[in-house]
Amino acid sequence: MRAKRKRRIIVLTRVALISVLITAVKSVVHAIGWEFISVNPLFSALVASTVFLLGFLLNGVLSDYKESEKLPGEIASSLMLIARETRAVAIHTPKANVDASLLAIRDLSQAVLKWIKSDSPTEELLRVYDHTHDQVVLASSWLDASSLKGRLMTEMSFLLRSIHRIDVIRETDFVTMVYWLANLATVILCGGLIFSTGYPHHDSAFFLFVISFLLVFVLHLISDIDNPFGFSDPSSAEDVDLEVLEYTHRRIQKLITSHTLIDQQAHIKTGV
Repeated sequence: MRAKRKRRIIVLTRVALISVLITAVKSVVHAIGWEFISVNPLFSALVASTVFLLGFLLNGVLSDYKESEKLPGEIASSLMLIARETRAVAIHTPKANVDASLLAIRDLSQAVLKWIKSDSPTEELLRVYDHTHDQVVLASSWLDASSLKGRLMTEMSFLLRSIHRIDVIRETDFVTMVYWLANLATVILCGGLIFSTGYPHHDSAFFLFVISFLLVFVLHLISDIDNPFGFSDPSSAEDVDLEVLEYTHRRIQKLITSHTLIDQQAHIKTGV
């Protein structure tokens, strides 16, 4: 939360500096007498069209953001279920050795966290996933006819689909042409305000600062929300919460520790 707050302050500061720069350009244009555009009803139509484009983009990326918010929880649930079901194999079949499988699941949960935070490439995560998949298959081979096999493979396949879904969200922009059009409309609108005349300079400068601040801020917000997994980007402040994944990784570690202790106690009793 502290990191998010710091990033938000940085974003607001950058947007404010851009708006101050635009307002300074307006002051220079006013000083040298280059104001030649008169404000008329057509200017209001330009404002309305720009707001419409920004509203369309914001509505689209918000719906995708809401879907992306569910992915960390779904991945965490799959990882926890796979770990618990793999541990259950040793309960159904006491002779089964699932230690390597549990360690692979732990490594996968850690790899998913690193990958979502952009600390490792997708190829590395898929390599860990393939290894974990093989280990889970080996663990399930200790079972005879059991629905547990099907549940394990179902969760593994769902986990892979979720990984690919996040990868697509990262690499895909929401309607790129509309992005370009919204940016162009913002530039034209701010440029028109810079060269507009017919109002006192201090009034024009004030409204130019407010309008440019809002437009630039909304454009940045849309770009930020469009990639809710931009943890490696210092200017990204609105990313999904990964607390559930971090908590699940700690739970898996505790699960493996308790399983190891139980195995040790069982071996001691058997030796006695």
